[in-house]
Amino acid sequence: MSEVDPIEQILDGLPNSPGVYMMKDEKGKILYVGKASNLRTRVRSYFRESGDQRFSVKFLRARVADIEVVVTETEKEALLLENTFIKKHQPRYNIRLRDDKTYISLRLDPTDEWPRLHRIRRRRENDKALYFGPFASSSAVKETMRFLQKLFPLRSCPDNVLRNRTRPCILHQIERCSAPCVGLVTHEKYAEYVDQTVLFLNGRRDEVVELLRRRMWEYSDAMAYEKAAAVRDQLTAIERTIEQENVVSHRRFDRDVIGMAREQGRMVISLFTYRGGSLTETRAFDFRDHGLPDGAVIDTFLGQYYADQPVIPRDILVPVELEEAAVVGSGLESLRGGPVRLLRPQRGEKVRLIEMANRNARQELEKRLAGEKSREAVLADLQDKLRLPKLPVRIECFDISNFQGSFVVGSMTSMLNGEADKANYRHFKVKSVEGQDDFASMREVLTRRYSRLLREETPLPDLIVIDGGKGQLNAAIEVLRELDMLGRVPVCGLAKARLLAGRQGIRTEIRSEERVFLPNRKDPVRFDQSDPALFLLVRIRDEAHRFGISYHRKLRNSASLRTGLEELPGIGPTRRKKLLTHFGSLTRLKQASAEDIASAPGMTKGLALTLFQFLHPVEPPPGETEEAEAESWIEDDGEE
Repeated sequence: MSEVDPIEQILDGLPNSPGVYMMKDEKGKILYVGKASNLRTRVRSYFRESGDQRFSVKFLRARVADIEVVVTETEKEALLLENTFIKKHQPRYNIRLRDDKTYISLRLDPTDEWPRLHRIRRRRENDKALYFGPFASSSAVKETMRFLQKLFPLRSCPDNVLRNRTRPCILHQIERCSAPCVGLVTHEKYAEYVDQTVLFLNGRRDEVVELLRRRMWEYSDAMAYEKAAAVRDQLTAIERTIEQENVVSHRRFDRDVIGMAREQGRMVISLFTYRGGSLTETRAFDFRDHGLPDGAVIDTFLGQYYADQPVIPRDILVPVELEEAAVVGSGLESLRGGPVRLLRPQRGEKVRLIEMANRNARQELEKRLAGEKSREAVLADLQDKLRLPKLPVRIECFDISNFQGSFVVGSMTSMLNGEADKANYRHFKVKSVEGQDDFASMREVLTRRYSRLLREETPLPDLIVIDGGKGQLNAAIEVLRELDMLGRVPVCGLAKARLLAGRQGIRTEIRSEERVFLPNRKDPVRFDQSDPALFLLVRIRDEAHRFGISYHRKLRNSASLRTGLEELPGIGPTRRKKLLTHFGSLTRLKQASAEDIASAPGMTKGLALTLFQFLHPVEPPPGETEEAEAESWIEDDGEE
């Protein structure tokens, strides 16, 4: 009797329903997540011998040991669930949109009493605020904010500054803030500014123009000519901007255009955003190419990207036929609350837009590939200069920070292929060293780091960089020898450039060279001070120093903020942070009344009274303390 293939048993039991499928290897690790309008048909297509012979499908057939499916009611649920699973499990062979922490977005929270527009790099999860962007150019964002402040004078100060102001700031004097901090604008008028800002940033500028034009005539009819003139100036500025931007098309349309390029294991998707017929934003997304078909890549991209977007256009132009067009289209329509057309144009203006997006994706891909090649050349040069046995693909750098022997911390930064690998940054609170001893601290940090890697059989780095000269390097060599790593992993010390003194002890701007020390070598390795290989070492060293200082500062601030509040029941870290944020400082908190404390976020009247009494202890009359202590002692003695 022949043994039944477990995969065939799974395939036979798949339902003809929409849902999400997860392909796993023999260890249960998820390799790939996909969605389908018909799970049975879609998943079985991977395992037909006469079916798809693409590399990615061959790989999956060879590695898949189990398939798990989640049935959903609708295609929309399948689209959203796929996005959730990809973000949660991060399968190696799915494309994953990187977060926008390296780009700047504009954030506006309409639930605030006085909403403000401010720049942010990392979008918050489960946030009800509105986000616009992200934008690759910080200068463009600043210019946009300056322009919007002239048109719609929203406040720019943070909440703690807003609450503690007693008079308008200079921005109000130059007419870039309506001064809600001191009540110089009504909530109704401020809400108008907020609505107009949102419309403007969503590309609906014609609506803003019509709204302002109507208001201008209302002011004019009421003979409020100064207000009418102010609105007229707003109109002129907006119309001038619209005239400058309407260079793409004279027709009014809202659509997104997607382009794509892939080569040498890399892939770039470009996205052009058109609002009101004008190109308002361009973005590029970079992925590792795992051999998935173009249609599947665009499928997954659409699901992940639009799941987090507040605005979805009616038309989305794509460069290829989608594999699950019905699922994606239905899901996007549900998210938008209206029809969405996924179009692959064949001729006319739309084809030219696709071609432009493809050209931009190709240009971005070539730029990134050229950057990779240049980084490889720098790593090869570093390998040659330091006589390394292989290319230093992974580099780890260590630094020690302390303040007069206290709060001693170690930091480790990582570089992969010449770029910062922030997911593998680590910091260490030094535990075994008393006082200021950088060498002993370095020994502890290195021992903890590499003992763990050896214990877990994790791959070791190709180069270890120590921030410091021969003393720190010798401490590292001692640890590597104890762990039997000396000779297996190269190590070097990088001593900072020093400010040299003049003949009469007067400091000058002459600096020494950065010096690179190697084991068993008296003199440092000589680098040209403009050598990119040296810049790479300095960059990871400076990053380790920055990372260590930030952690060190965090510990110091945490210690300085220990006011005794953490010892009070009911005042935990979250509530303590809210209190200090609300009042701006510990001094202001101590000056506040019990009623003011009760009005702070997360506080109750009873807890506010307890906190007020804690911050303002009443000294007992003379003699009363000794009497109370005696009574307490008598009671305790009696209980025993």
